Amino acid sequence: MKRFKFVFDIGLVDGLQMLVLTEAVLNKFFSPVVFHLHGVEIDIKELEKIILKKKAWPGGLGVDGLKLQFGLLPALDFCFLVVEESEVNDNAGLEAEIWPVLNVEGFVHAWVYDVEYDFWQNATDPLEYEAVGRSFSSFPMKDNGLPPPLGQMEIDISNNPGRNVFRQGYIEAIGSTMWLGDLFWGRVGVDRAVVIPLLESFGFKVLKYGDLLKVVASEKVFSDNSTLEKQYALRRILFGSA
Repeated sequence: MKRFKFVFDIGLVDGLQMLVLTEAVLNKFFSPVVFHLHGVEIDIKELEKIILKKKAWPGGLGVDGLKLQFGLLPALDFCFLVVEESEVNDNAGLEAEIWPVLNVEGFVHAWVYDVEYDFWQNATDPLEYEAVGRSFSSFPMKDNGLPPPLGQMEIDISNNPGRNVFRQGYIEAIGSTMWLGDLFWGRVGVDRAVVIPLLESFGFKVLKYGDLLKVVASEKVFSDNSTLEKQYALRRILFGSA
């Protein structure tokens, strides 16, 4: 299953605005767009009332075949949109139609990735591995730094190329396809003019749409260790970390 994640400036984008933009994208595939909340159809006006009150979208929101989430992290100055497959689909069409979301003022960056691979790249609790009979014996471990009785050893994911690190104004994360807005460079602290030739030198496809940059590192989503070299290179170029 694939997931698209978009990050925006929290002062320039809100939940109602993003609902309108997301509905515009979904209109390309559904006529009409019918939203469901925990599997039950919800009227768009009722949904708008909830969002107006909560600012974020309610949990359990979706349309046929897709899960939808919009949340805010005020302490980190960003909000985010998640569009995730809830069943296997060919979403090549979806990727081609997300431009209304990418072009909104306040867009920082976005990427597409494999849901399961992302989960295990960021899993630190050994119990999650034990629960499904998955071995973690070869993984590096570290103390979680909590006082007794909460202290325990956890899996060290600090060298995983697919790890997500929440930063001020953005998320340090990579995907097989990424979109980088004008705000991205200042927040991350990298030079667009330097980054583009580095990406191209590794064979990554770089497409320019005005201030928006699309980077295609792989035609297929990163889903295992077979593309580790690409993943590490992409992360190092964009964020200065392996």
